[in-house]
Amino acid sequence: MEQSWLVQRLKKPFEMNAKLFGPDNPFAFGGGLKNGGLSDEAMNLIRGIFRFDYMGSAEFEFGAVPKTLHKIANNHTDYTGVSFVVTTKEKNESLVYVICNIKEFDEVKRRIEAWAFDEWPRNGEVQTKERVGINSHINGSKYSEDQEGWLELDNGYFFFTDEKMFEQTRELFGVETHDENPMMSDRK
Repeated sequence: MEQSWLVQRLKKPFEMNAKLFGPDNPFAFGGGLKNGGLSDEAMNLIRGIFRFDYMGSAEFEFGAVPKTLHKIANNHTDYTGVSFVVTTKEKNESLVYVICNIKEFDEVKRRIEAWAFDEWPRNGEVQTKERVGINSHINGSKYSEDQEGWLELDNGYFFFTDEKMFEQTRELFGVETHDENPMMSDRK
């Protein structure tokens, strides 16, 4: 696997305020491509599942998101949906739901556990361009309370603390679920 450098934060979808501001945040991708390069049809499919947080870096703005979503869609039979518990250094726990390539599960789990444990891990293998935010979300920060999903762009996997967002995303991409360690299943 490549280093996880770009992790796009995902927020709960807009509800009532969509009438005031439109269905999407027009600034989610800064001055980059409309919808980060996603077509209107693609945005219609994901709009009710999650919305994109503004990341503050151009690397997120010019097609990285659709490229990763296409990778997941084109390889969805190699992916699994699985959950496991993570713990922060403050001893707070959360169930995390993951959609990833079955063969990469162990490494994906290790990275998510590192981000959940420490907001700014010092291990170079898990350092990212921008703050991931799963640690502060699990620890109850008001600044991260609506960030309940993430899309890792370098290798192509999702992770969520919200089961509904996970299930809807998993169904959208046609990904099956497995036990905690999918490498132990028949799909090696």
